Amino acid sequence: MSHKLVSDKAVVYDAATLATSYLTIVPRQVQFLDNEGNGPFGGGGNNEHQVQINAAMFANFGMTGSNGQVRVDGYNYTLTELEWNTFFASQSFTGEGSYDEIIETGLLYVLDNISPVFGLSQSNWIMTGSVGY
Repeated sequence: MSHKLVSDKAVVYDAATLATSYLTIVPRQVQFLDNEGNGPFGGGGNNEHQVQINAAMFANFGMTGSNGQVRVDGYNYTLTELEWNTFFASQSFTGEGSYDEIIETGLLYVLDNISPVFGLSQSNWIMTGSVGY
């Protein structure tokens, strides 16, 4: 199942051309890091295990051609193991299996931390999922 956040309304994403679109945030990567053996850069404290979340925001998501998909923003977060575990444990999932749960958690973390953008607040995003990309 692929998950994404979709805006509940179209917005102007390009002030120069006044181009409008619904916006879509897709997960690019949720990566688990084991820094334990990294010499002076790991092996203790809260940085021993980390989770990196990477997501991208697109206008015209999935469209091809001259008016095709345009990347308009990106989100990168690095969480400690404790931060990830706490946030993960507080979620209710729509997907089945660990992959879906990890991807949903990454997107929900983005949603929980997103600042208003293009006139959209946290309440303007809807989690969707469909089989396959």
